[in-house]
Amino acid sequence: MSSFSCPHIDATSFCSRLNVDCIPGRKGCVLSRKVSFAIPANKRKLSDEHEKVNDPFKEYRRKKK
Repeated sequence: MSSFSCPHIDATSFCSRLNVDCIPGRKGCVLSRKVSFAIPANKRKLSDEHEKVNDPFKEYRRKKK
């Protein structure tokens, strides 16, 4: 198992390159062609969106943009 580092992510998991929440490997991500993921980005995106429905930090993230 390995980890990654991205110069475009901030402390709130926000991608400054794409101006959206970070989902490593999504279209436009700098990691999309460099690494492979066990779960494709589109499936991780759906599960992340489902979890963020009740996200207590949702308003805080909007203010930071």
